[in-house]
Amino acid sequence: MAGYRVGSGNDEIEPGIAPLVDAVQKAGFVTFSSCEGHEETDDPDCPDLTSVAFYAHEDEAKRVHDFLLRYQERLTCWWYLSAGFVAHRETREWVLGWTLQNYGFKQQVDKSQRLKRTVQAGKHTDVPILIEMFAEIASRKTSEASN
Repeated sequence: MAGYRVGSGNDEIEPGIAPLVDAVQKAGFVTFSSCEGHEETDDPDCPDLTSVAFYAHEDEAKRVHDFLLRYQERLTCWWYLSAGFVAHRETREWVLGWTLQNYGFKQQVDKSQRLKRTVQAGKHTDVPILIEMFAEIASRKTSEASN
């Protein structure tokens, strides 16, 4: 993995999200936050679902969004790309940050199983597909740069 430690402590990348963080970075983005998703939560109305956040200009994020729309039918959960201004970790200047986040299991399931199914699908089913998506983004960037 590039430039970070895998683990569950402060300043470490959780093992379940590390491969996706790596793929996002290989696609040329700088990540600044991630979560592998957690079934146990203090607030069931605000669960910790799988997510990865990165800095990107609008045109770069639009490309990610276009790919996400193409890949959405293969994903088990709904995934959304949202933006907000964040203080850049190194420069402390306000920059545009994007979060790709799992927003829930697509199929209807019993409410008592919804969080568990969403977290498990996000980590085990969808993360490999999103890794493939970011690998394709990286490949396209490389081929466009060489033309």
